[in-house]
Amino acid sequence: MVATKDVKVISVNGKSYAVGLFWQPVQVEQEYLKEINVAVQTVVIGANLYCLKKGTASQYGLGYTSYGQKVGMLAGASGIASALRDKSSAVCVFKIPEGYWFITIRNNLILSEEDTVYTSEDEAKEAFNSMLSIPDWGYKIAPSEWNIEDTKEIPVTELLSKGQAVELKSIEKGGLRKIIIFLILGVLGAYYYYDMQQKKLEEERLARERRMAAAKKKLEEAAKPPPPPPPAPWESLTDITDMAKKCTILIVNSTSTIPGWDLKDSVCMEKNLKSNWRRGYGTAGWIFDAQRFGSIPEKMVLTPDNTAYNSVSGILDIPFMKHINQEPTLQKQEIQQKLNDLFQGLKLNNFRLSDEKTQVKDPNNPEYIKDYAYTAFNFTDDGYRLPIDWVKMFKDITAIEFTSISWNNTSRKWSYVGKIYELTPQMIAEKQKQAEQKAKEEEQKRLQEEKKRLEEAQKEIESKLSGDATSTTKQIEQNKEDSKNETSKQK
Repeated sequence: MVATKDVKVISVNGKSYAVGLFWQPVQVEQEYLKEINVAVQTVVIGANLYCLKKGTASQYGLGYTSYGQKVGMLAGASGIASALRDKSSAVCVFKIPEGYWFITIRNNLILSEEDTVYTSEDEAKEAFNSMLSIPDWGYKIAPSEWNIEDTKEIPVTELLSKGQAVELKSIEKGGLRKIIIFLILGVLGAYYYYDMQQKKLEEERLARERRMAAAKKKLEEAAKPPPPPPPAPWESLTDITDMAKKCTILIVNSTSTIPGWDLKDSVCMEKNLKSNWRRGYGTAGWIFDAQRFGSIPEKMVLTPDNTAYNSVSGILDIPFMKHINQEPTLQKQEIQQKLNDLFQGLKLNNFRLSDEKTQVKDPNNPEYIKDYAYTAFNFTDDGYRLPIDWVKMFKDITAIEFTSISWNNTSRKWSYVGKIYELTPQMIAEKQKQAEQKAKEEEQKRLQEEKKRLEEAQKEIESKLSGDATSTTKQIEQNKEDSKNETSKQK
């Protein structure tokens, strides 16, 4: 950056503020004075003023009386950081009588090189624009006449009056160590007995709470009915065909050529796609320009792995992946036999099926392990075969799903990781038991229907017999009446 006027003190509303301090994060807050002593002896030699900004990310700032800075003077950048603390990052330019005050805050830390006053407007604007190539700023503050998109102007007077700036203090030889020793002795002497009593009371309270919690848990477990069996994991498997198609498209879309950047790999899982790039001869801004121009998916979130922007990772959320219900139909030996026949026939030898079973538990009922533990065998494979072609080879294997599909741009190979669920002897026994139960229920149903049919037939016979008896009785009565009438006529 072009050299600018060495302004180390500014005036706002008649109050002086120190600027251009050497800012560094505090490693151990209890020992920040030791860190300051090391800095003034090795890096900022001769600095005789310091301040401490506490918060989410504590920092110390170092200054010089030779710059016109004084004990008791407020550190301007700490006031701005305090006023904007609701967001972790900010890039700001304030127009002041001395020129243009440029401040950058990243991850709640004031960047040392960016607490600067430029006397040239062009230099200030160039510094501001260079920082805009970095994404995810909580605040973008600049003079309104610059007309920079997504920025707003906030008066420096407003922020300094709202923020809580810290004061500069004197660094005296040996004085800091004396202060630390004095404070330690004072704290130990004043609070030793009090701390001991508080610890004792706290231990007694915690012991009571543990006893009460254990008793309550025991009562709850005794009264709680056993949870229902967990659902079988294959009732909602990620469809390998759908995942193969979508991952292929997403990975291909993330492998576009970016000048100055090399794609290392892309890993596709059920929920998201992650791609990693390494910077070659390019600049940090080129990869973000590539996304703006459509070479990288617009919704992919790009994140640098370090402050030097040597590598960048991108994560793209996958909103939907198809799920299917596909029950296992093969035991371990049958799975192994089919796969051996398949891969030996194709002369492929990179497929690996684990010998150890993976116990699949229900996350909602973790105590159901012994009686309801399903098993799966993990597999890995890598080669030049495309995902959809790989899936076609496994058409005879059921209850299979991917954990990940990866593309290595260096080796130009695909890698597959997943699991195959086994038809266990317990499942076979359970199926047989269910079949027997079903056959028993069907037999009971048949017997009940047969019984009902016999009862209806019995009723029909009884009804017919009853009707015939009544008819016979009526006929006898009628004959008697006719005989009586005939006798009466003869007389």
